[in-house]
Amino acid sequence: MGWLDRLLGGPESARQDVAERLTTYGPFRTTTETVGLDDRETVRRWLRDLDPDLRQQVHVRRPWGVIAAVSDHRDPVGVVMQEPGGRAWGAYVPGADRREHLTPEQVEAVMLAALTSTGRPDGPDWRPIG
Repeated sequence: MGWLDRLLGGPESARQDVAERLTTYGPFRTTTETVGLDDRETVRRWLRDLDPDLRQQVHVRRPWGVIAAVSDHRDPVGVVMQEPGGRAWGAYVPGADRREHLTPEQVEAVMLAALTSTGRPDGPDWRPIG
């Protein structure tokens, strides 16, 4: 699943127990801002300010995996997670089909829960990707 590794920055290659925002400017320039897991307000602000034109992502990197809120032009913000072994999951509205997206409030709740959870956050339906 190379595309997801590239999207999430590869769980082995990055620091753990941090939150970060990635912003892409053009094809070759990406900036990264990093904060500790205790900085909930910054993570909340990053999530509320996600800009699809800048191809922004907010990641929470934990020993149990990397979870990311991803903004793009086609859909509302989506949440994906990759376990250290490479298995990937998408977060969906509980009981709904894959066409129904999480609300901004649900995205925020999942991402903020990831800051303190000991495993994949509860709440959404986690369905395998690929």
